[in-house]
Amino acid sequence: MRRFVPVLTLSLVVSTLAACGRGAPMEPESAALAVRAAAPAAAFAKRRAAPEQAQAERTAADSASSETRRYVAVRHTLQIFTAADGVEAAWRDATDACAAAGCEVLNAALERNDERHPATATLEARVPPERLQAFLAHLGSLGRTGLNARTAEDKTDTVLDTEARLKNQTAFRDHLRVLMSTPGAKLKDLIEVERELVQVQSELDSLAAQRKVLANETDKVHMSISFRAQPSVIETGMWEPVTDALRSAGHVVAVSVGVLITAAVGLLPWIVVLGLAGWGVRAAWRRRARRRG
Repeated sequence: MRRFVPVLTLSLVVSTLAACGRGAPMEPESAALAVRAAAPAAAFAKRRAAPEQAQAERTAADSASSETRRYVAVRHTLQIFTAADGVEAAWRDATDACAAAGCEVLNAALERNDERHPATATLEARVPPERLQAFLAHLGSLGRTGLNARTAEDKTDTVLDTEARLKNQTAFRDHLRVLMSTPGAKLKDLIEVERELVQVQSELDSLAAQRKVLANETDKVHMSISFRAQPSVIETGMWEPVTDALRSAGHVVAVSVGVLITAAVGLLPWIVVLGLAGWGVRAAWRRRARRRG
């Protein structure tokens, strides 16, 4: 029934127009009636098309959103445990594998400061995403993985904002260059344009540097790897404080002797000065006593 009403109304309008086309003069009342009859049909068509239009707009928005690239900075933190004498070998092997995978090495350090404890090493690099899994598998073969953490930070808004500013500043710079080449320009205007051009170019260089940093963070995976010796049973037992005390006993004695030597060397000049002053006072006192006697 609801579908029949618009159809009947539309038929009435068409019949009225056909009668007008055959030459019958349309009176004002008939024209008003035709307009009032066509209004519900137009409103119905508008209401029917509104949901379809809204759905089309939502579909277009979803498509545009899905096509937007996401820029995510991914970080991996690994801790590899090896044998006490295998830390350096594992670190060098990981460094070579990183270079073969096309990594960008940020920091590589090997520490062997204390002979009583095994060496420790760290490796920090940026790895291409397509070679990450192979590199992780190779690291897993070097020893036991003690820590494996992954974090991600979405930097899409920052990247898009930087790129938009780069685009706008580049267009502004090109416009300023066109103004610089304008024939017949006044010297004062040229100086102002040149000053503005220098400032815009400086901002462009800064934005380009920011975009490069963001590209390094989002286009590659940041890896932070530490290499440690596998703790032994004695080191992890309840007697660890006793063993540490015994190992450091000689060091404590040497430090104490060193402190005593340092104190003696520091007091020696003052002892000499005070001894001379006391000897002088005693000699003067004896002379005075002899004169009285």
